[in-house]
Amino acid sequence: MLGAIPRADGPLAEPVCPAGADDLCAYLEAHAKPPGAWRVGLEYELLGYDRRTQRRLSRDDVQRLLQTFVQRGGIPAYEETAVVGVRMPYGDVTLEPGGQVEFSGLPESSLAACAAALDRFLDDLRDAAQASDAFFVAMGFDPVCGLDQQSWIRKQRYAIMRPYLALRGGHAWDMMTRTAAIQTSLDYADAIDLGRKYTVATRLGPIVAAMFANSPFADGVATGLKTTRYAVWLDTDPDRTGPGPGSLEEPFDLHRYAEAVMAIPALFVERDGRLRDVAPTRFDKIADRSSADLPLLLSTVFTEARLREYVEVRSPDSCDPALVLAHAALWKGLCYDAASLEAALSFAPRLDRPGFRRLQMAVARDGLAARSEGVDVAAVAALAVQAAHDGLRRIAPHEVAYLDPLVHNVLEERTSPADLTLRESGADPWKALRLRTVV
Repeated sequence: MLGAIPRADGPLAEPVCPAGADDLCAYLEAHAKPPGAWRVGLEYELLGYDRRTQRRLSRDDVQRLLQTFVQRGGIPAYEETAVVGVRMPYGDVTLEPGGQVEFSGLPESSLAACAAALDRFLDDLRDAAQASDAFFVAMGFDPVCGLDQQSWIRKQRYAIMRPYLALRGGHAWDMMTRTAAIQTSLDYADAIDLGRKYTVATRLGPIVAAMFANSPFADGVATGLKTTRYAVWLDTDPDRTGPGPGSLEEPFDLHRYAEAVMAIPALFVERDGRLRDVAPTRFDKIADRSSADLPLLLSTVFTEARLREYVEVRSPDSCDPALVLAHAALWKGLCYDAASLEAALSFAPRLDRPGFRRLQMAVARDGLAARSEGVDVAAVAALAVQAAHDGLRRIAPHEVAYLDPLVHNVLEERTSPADLTLRESGADPWKALRLRTVV
């Protein structure tokens, strides 16, 4: 298996077994970095289709695709005889449960370096797609193929998740096979900085989801939603989705967060190179748990923002590459400049858990036009884009241009990609599929 792309300069000492809340706190604090070492990582998921049939890629299709990356110098990761990921010089190429292709770039100090890596991935994907007679679409939800048409890939992790999550939400399988997202990861200086970034990333999560809403179709029809993907996440395992533990509380308490994570039902632990199904045992009740299990545990928390060895912000639908970089620029400007982070904390919605869910539901339906719990989503989105612009202007003025797509969409037009997709496609999902083809 491919491990997480490293963000530390060297190995970190592991706490003693068995792992508890104090150990999780120590694990997260050990990954803190001084501001001069902060970097940005991006992840980009795309939906792949067979050009001849217009259906999603099969297991065999994605195997051929990954083999093309191997032929271009990548290092494959196997589970039995299947390639489940390829480590390229610029990042990892992996698969989501329905065969969605995910690019995880190396953490970079500049957005230009992120952009260069993204370009290299797309160039390689283009060649792989041509060899496989495939094409790839940047939308948050499969607009045309139903759940029964999805081809589940063979991977230990998903074989355990599939039956368990089916019992924890009516749309869990849709989430696994039919969604695609953008994510950005951010570094932190210490436990206090971690808490501030995690809090603001959670509270602004629905606002950012509205900016990037890009999934108005499912099953070949318009759903009446601006982000069907976001709605699907609202019906997926409440133990590990929604606002993360402690993210709506003031002040954020890292130890309480760790205690809450320890109480989440674990899905699996790795032993002797294989995953052992432990669902639904709470992590803190697993007898042979250890600090080595913590990264895998954190990878099964799917909250609006989540903590790993970085803060991962994960609200948006998949969009075109310029918006992938705009998302990274938004969060870099908001979180790596002290004044902008302070401003964002002041205007981010302060809601309790039921109110936060109502805001999420309103965003799924109405995107930037949503109003809920006294929150004017478009107005808060404009404040966020302006604060990010100000922050980048202070810390990296040469990177401000990466925000241009959001300046145009949010500040000037107050529109989301879903609005544009509906307008340009005439609400025809097949035309939308062609319009949103990236490779």
